[in-house]
Amino acid sequence: MPPGNSGINPGLEASDPARALQDAVRRGESFSGRERHTVFQNRAGADFADVSGISGLDLPDDGRAACFTDWDGDGDLDLWIANRSGPQVRFFENRHPSGGAGITVRLVGTKSNRDAVGARAVLSNGGERQTRFVSAGGGFLAQGSKTLHFGVGAAPGEARFELTVHWPGGAAETFGDLAPGGCYRITEGEAAAAPCEPAGPGAAGAAGPAIAKPPDRTLFAARLPVAPIFPRPAGSEGGPYLLALTAEGCGVCEAQLAEWAEEPPPVPVSAHRLDFLGATDPGRLRAMQLAAERHFDVRDRPQPTPLTFLVDGGDHLRALYRGRIDPAVLAADIAALKNPDHPGELPFAGVWSRPVRPGARPLSYAEDLLDAGLLELAGRYIEANRPELEGDALFAQLLGRLDLLRRGTEIPR
Repeated sequence: MPPGNSGINPGLEASDPARALQDAVRRGESFSGRERHTVFQNRAGADFADVSGISGLDLPDDGRAACFTDWDGDGDLDLWIANRSGPQVRFFENRHPSGGAGITVRLVGTKSNRDAVGARAVLSNGGERQTRFVSAGGGFLAQGSKTLHFGVGAAPGEARFELTVHWPGGAAETFGDLAPGGCYRITEGEAAAAPCEPAGPGAAGAAGPAIAKPPDRTLFAARLPVAPIFPRPAGSEGGPYLLALTAEGCGVCEAQLAEWAEEPPPVPVSAHRLDFLGATDPGRLRAMQLAAERHFDVRDRPQPTPLTFLVDGGDHLRALYRGRIDPAVLAADIAALKNPDHPGELPFAGVWSRPVRPGARPLSYAEDLLDAGLLELAGRYIEANRPELEGDALFAQLLGRLDLLRRGTEIPR
């Protein structure tokens, strides 16, 4: 269900548990309660013991997927968990003092698919056997590493293991002389396993190069009209402008405003303190927050500051920035406003598959304003953007709902 659009049929949502659940999730509440992670120990095939508490993993995060990999390259499996609530990702380093070793194998297909998805690998040392499968997808919206890990316990250093790989195409090959603690790259059709370096930041014994943090900004391919909700600063008529929301005691806000005072950005800036705006014009503040929230399908979340909007000359929301804005990034974004197909609006390199870009559907935003009880602002928004709204098939229903609300006769949801 898209955000907004809750009042097209007034009253029908009064007993809609799906809508209530969706709204709760958008507000950051738990999807199904404060569910703790659970961990069960396999007791030699007899049964399972609940070891959640002593494992240190029993956090109330509403977990959705567990991904295992030897992240630090020390021979045992570490764990990444994806959660429905925050933090959305947690990393757990395996520090259990088992003293055991592992064998890591990466399969590369040549006749079969390159990732060898579907392959079955069987490790043996003449006695016990372990079987692993290469799969694509191991959890809800997540998957573990396609690198296979075999735990071999406290095997002596001189011990050697044999691995039989059943490739997806049906062929089987056997590779010998695999040592505990080793990492091997096995390529379909090659006679022997090749050594490889374990993956993970700790594998090479030194930290890798620092990864530069990308600008914390979002460019919008769907361009929402925001007049007359967003107040234009003086001197910005017909051109782009910035609207910044700041907070008292926010050091980044103060530094950003001081930077702009010393070297003004190439477009006018309208800065507003959240506490002042909340006291003098709370409806407008809420409407601005709704404009930001609708692009991320969230509701009533705490707003980071500074939160800055870039609006183009046609009063369409084009970008949102969180934190300090790099002047070079801002200058490039402003220059790109003239480009009807800004490549930065795509999450990756590519071209539009259809001649018409996705629409922002301002009717949905008008519905958000009505849901929030902002009738006066909603009416002004509808009148200011009527030419664009009239093309929506549900425009007549929107006007009908606005009229009912103004007369105080809408059936409560």
